[in-house]
Amino acid sequence: MVLKSVENRLERLFEKTFSRPFKNALQPVEIGTRIVREVDLTRRLSNQGPISPNHVRVWLGPADAQRFDGFQKALVAELEETVRQHAVSEGYSFVGPVAVEIYIDDALKVGDLAVKTEFVAGEAQPRLLANDGRTFAIGEQPLIIGRSPDVAVVINDSNVSRRHAEVWRTSEGVAIRDLQSTNGTYVNGHRITAVSLSPRDDVTVGPLHFRIELA
Repeated sequence: MVLKSVENRLERLFEKTFSRPFKNALQPVEIGTRIVREVDLTRRLSNQGPISPNHVRVWLGPADAQRFDGFQKALVAELEETVRQHAVSEGYSFVGPVAVEIYIDDALKVGDLAVKTEFVAGEAQPRLLANDGRTFAIGEQPLIIGRSPDVAVVINDSNVSRRHAEVWRTSEGVAIRDLQSTNGTYVNGHRITAVSLSPRDDVTVGPLHFRIELA
């Protein structure tokens, strides 16, 4: 589950920073869980499916903010990835890039926090997400997937051709094309030649599965 993965990552981050827990102090995993809850509560429906808020502001009390000082950038990066992974698991799309910002509220006590989510339009930044944890930005040039060490997405497996498939941006989103590979490229279990992709599609190339994130 996404929340369990979030918990494991944030707990590891926390353990590296603090030798022992503080009574009533806010834990990073609590921030991630609260953000995910707010994302679900404020999501919207569109003709293309559910849309997730992509801009998250978090307020902490002075004591908690001070404890996180020194690894706030790492915490923000993990929280942004939490939003992205949750959106992928739920089939949510974004209207712009994901951003998490942390502020201090002098009125908040130790262990308390406040979260506000917003929809902030921006230039699309689609990414290809592999189930081995790797992520690849889909820019102006197509992403080539294959066994060759010269391609952007390397899969070291004998069932994958040297140049197996390519993923590229279109005016409406993202598409994938098989490059006449020996064993084929599959989308939702069906062998394809070329097809447009949605965040709900499962792409299989050799042993790996991929999904896309449109913003």
